[in-house]
Amino acid sequence: MIDRPDTAEPDHAEINAALFCHFPDTSFLDAALTGWTQAPFLITDDPALLPGIDAARRCLPGALSLDALPLDGDAAVQGLRAHLADRGAVDTVVVDMTWALAAMLGVGTIETWGTVAERLSAEDGVRVISLYNQDRLIEEQLQAAFRAHQQFLAPSGLYDNPYWMPRELLTEATLDEQLGFMLGRVVPDFAGQPFFRTFDKAAARGASPGWLDHTRPSLGAPEGQKRWHIQCLGRLRVFVDGHREVNWRTAGGAPKKTRTLFAYLLSAADKGVHADQIGELLWQGTASEKTKRARLHHTVAMLRKALGSQESVIRNGDYYRLNAPSGSLVDITTFEQMCRRALSLARHGQDDAALAVYMEAERLYAGDLFEDLPLEYLVTETEDWVMARRTWLLEMAMRVHYDLSKLLRRYRRHAEALQWAQRAVAMNPVSEAANAEVMRVFHAMGRPDAMHRQYGQYRAALSNLGESQEGIEIRAVYDELCRSLDRVTSSQRKTKELVLR
Repeated sequence: MIDRPDTAEPDHAEINAALFCHFPDTSFLDAALTGWTQAPFLITDDPALLPGIDAARRCLPGALSLDALPLDGDAAVQGLRAHLADRGAVDTVVVDMTWALAAMLGVGTIETWGTVAERLSAEDGVRVISLYNQDRLIEEQLQAAFRAHQQFLAPSGLYDNPYWMPRELLTEATLDEQLGFMLGRVVPDFAGQPFFRTFDKAAARGASPGWLDHTRPSLGAPEGQKRWHIQCLGRLRVFVDGHREVNWRTAGGAPKKTRTLFAYLLSAADKGVHADQIGELLWQGTASEKTKRARLHHTVAMLRKALGSQESVIRNGDYYRLNAPSGSLVDITTFEQMCRRALSLARHGQDDAALAVYMEAERLYAGDLFEDLPLEYLVTETEDWVMARRTWLLEMAMRVHYDLSKLLRRYRRHAEALQWAQRAVAMNPVSEAANAEVMRVFHAMGRPDAMHRQYGQYRAALSNLGESQEGIEIRAVYDELCRSLDRVTSSQRKTKELVLR
């Protein structure tokens, strides 16, 4: 344990510390920071955080480009130094890390931030304390903090970060179990406590599809390889060597086939794909098996060239698989963790935190899974490898929209709630949950005619699909809303009768 600055020797250790906390628990936060912030500089966009710090010593993350992804470590150091020079004497930089919630690149950003904090501490003699709000950040982002910081700070003191964990936890435990064990081991304040105070067992447990689970990074320092950041939602984008985006248009290659091959191998994970399956996908019935093999060898060569490494695609006999660097990230996992985390928070009444996480999940959903892959490559005579998961993710995104509407209704922000609920209906016009939410919003807005019209539109959408019977649950919601109207005029009663015909 390292002493607090008021009792330490003048040459006390370099401080690059992580402070895990629940922001509403101000007593814990204040107790942990006591003695560390005589001359602070606070980076946050939350005006309610540490209100005792003067406005002249506060700065928005955006003003330092900390919220720009991917984060440029050198630029961040230079920007911070410039701002500190304008603030006079500063002994401690306190950073609200909530800005790192954004997208899957937040994991790499936290690790990059750790190098920024380390440089400021070692080269400028400034203590850096990074605040991690456990209510908002997700597991993989909080786990990255274990790799990014040299110490942990708590009301009981400052502790070195030892990075150790039993093998059975590394290989068998979920991310939240790993975090709970490690933090309890090194910081007595957390011993015997669950890491998340509000947590559903099924929420944010290291979500599917598991395409890269075999490369999940340990809590220790990552290997020297540069990880891949893979964005599958919307247009397929892959970032390698830190910040370089893969250009599928390699000279001599066919970009659509190269891109599809990457996605196909990614979805196969460790088990890989047989050459005949790949040939059937990319050259369906257009060539002999010998010609398909020759074309496949060329396409694999183009993919390796695009990824910048011969080792990026491994061949074992007639099977091919991707060889993603250790710690590579895929946005689907982050999206699912955010959705489940927000749902857990909402169930436990933490509406503000749930709303923030839902908003980030919605922003991360950039479109359908692999939406820029040619339709002819999404299915073969023997395999449908995209559409089932695409539909499942779309359903999850739709739920994000109507869950956002539910939360906003609680705040009486009905106009915003209506926008989100209607977006959910646009995704699936026959979704009972989405249509029911739109009706509830119209009811809360005092617009019974619009509520009736929405139910009629739902029934019409069912009819267009050849279904005449509405769901039992949505009918029950509609009847309940009609009964609860303060005054049901004869005109409104007639409107309901017309809708139900």
